[in-house]
Amino acid sequence: MFLNKKFIIALLLALASMAHADGCFDNTLYSIGGEMSILNRTAYSSANTNDLNNFKASNSDSELVIRKNKLGFSGFVQARFNQWVGIEAGYGIILKVTGTAQGGNSAYNKISIPYLDLIGFMSVAERVDLIGEVGVAYMKSDANVSNVVFYDLNSLNSPKVGFRAGAGAMFLITGNWATRIILRYIEGNKAFLKSDTQLALGIQYTF
Repeated sequence: MFLNKKFIIALLLALASMAHADGCFDNTLYSIGGEMSILNRTAYSSANTNDLNNFKASNSDSELVIRKNKLGFSGFVQARFNQWVGIEAGYGIILKVTGTAQGGNSAYNKISIPYLDLIGFMSVAERVDLIGEVGVAYMKSDANVSNVVFYDLNSLNSPKVGFRAGAGAMFLITGNWATRIILRYIEGNKAFLKSDTQLALGIQYTF
């Protein structure tokens, strides 16, 4: 699986390089923007281990007490090489989520998500593009539980290079401003935070 992820990274960089070198991409447009993810459906490992049980209300539970929806925010820069393809890099966070674990201990997690995406565009109306994205993310947890001792908390919080994909639409407001809505999936650390599915609303300015 790691080889597949390295292949994805290499493919993204190669496509971006080829696109920029092609003469028909001379009119590259550059944008900056931000997103708010109003839905973050996180999926955690359900394994019955001592470390994971520290995040549960009881050892018999299948869900962790930190599995709750929280808002997320991200900023990004984008290069759109032509009307069909572009590349985007960004950094996102999901706000701190807390819960009460067994023994009344306080559990929390904060999530960060730097990423690199290849983006495709398809115009369906004068001011509307359908968009699709595929790329990689480096989703990292910063989780802990008060008053407990972990065997290997670092393994749970270890960031992993994971697959990332989404689809949505972009709406042109003016010549420079646009909004977008995207539903995406982000792969994480299978030992702890396995994935996040998010619905994000964004705005961007094109120079």
